Amino acid sequence: MNISTLRGFHPQQRTALTLGTFDGVHRGHRALLERTVSWAREHGVLSVAFVFTQPPSNSLGIPKPLLLPVRKKLEKIAQIVEHVLAVEFPEVGEMAAEEFVRKILVEQLHIAHIVIGPDARFGKNRQGNRALLEELGARFGFSVEVVPPVTINQKIISSTAIRESLLAGRLEEAHEMLGYAPTLWGTVVHGDGRGRQLGYPTANLALDLNVLVPAPGVYAVRVLVKDSWRDGVLYIGSRATFAHASPSIEVHIFETTEDLYGLELEVALLHRLRGDQRFDSLDALREQIERDIDAAREVLHSLTSQASSPGAAYRTQR
Repeated sequence: MNISTLRGFHPQQRTALTLGTFDGVHRGHRALLERTVSWAREHGVLSVAFVFTQPPSNSLGIPKPLLLPVRKKLEKIAQIVEHVLAVEFPEVGEMAAEEFVRKILVEQLHIAHIVIGPDARFGKNRQGNRALLEELGARFGFSVEVVPPVTINQKIISSTAIRESLLAGRLEEAHEMLGYAPTLWGTVVHGDGRGRQLGYPTANLALDLNVLVPAPGVYAVRVLVKDSWRDGVLYIGSRATFAHASPSIEVHIFETTEDLYGLELEVALLHRLRGDQRFDSLDALREQIERDIDAAREVLHSLTSQASSPGAAYRTQR
């Protein structure tokens, strides 16, 4: 997988390049990435994605939760372009726009073509834009291409819009904008055993703290355990039924007795069944869990029957 740092990448050929944070690698991002690859193939140059590992605002004290762990984002992008350049924003954030183009894009990366969105900004204080790129392209010998934004129902797809959908529990809306199922990655850690006491053991997940957690509730999910996809239900919430309980993210995987502690699980969220709620008794909670599992099985069976194989609808977009 061709992923390198700014200091470690000095291509020996000219490049077609797109740049951005690409948080989520959603359908709008892929339009930029795929056009970069297409142009590179047509002109016999190397396709490169110049990727900020974090949103620039995170380095300026205005943090945004990520839609994907950085490692997963870079892996997704590397499946599209020939080379991914992973850049920490402070490495170039203080460079004036023209200096950035001349020193980085022209002298180091030998740019032949750049693909951008209509609102692209770069350089210190976001002073660089399409007009400046076209002016510098004429001077330094590279071309500029603007790809229009991708829309759904006349709404522009953006990482911000996807975050809003996930936080509001509009899972299918987020799924459509991403082009794949919203996904969490977490390491299985020890919990307090409440699920096992109720008869439904769960794997408690420790997530990357920088990644957005969707709206509290219960979700029908598919879980990648080692190399096998399993059906299950995911709970995100406060566990208000239990006194002094801490918030939790835990998944119950159907028909499994495996020891999962220490494993990293990939959890594809396919349907939100309900919001989080408090129950008056453990029996009431247990009955609701049974209903949630039945509902999840029905949803997941329906999705499987629509795909060529279990999990195919999700795997094809990974």
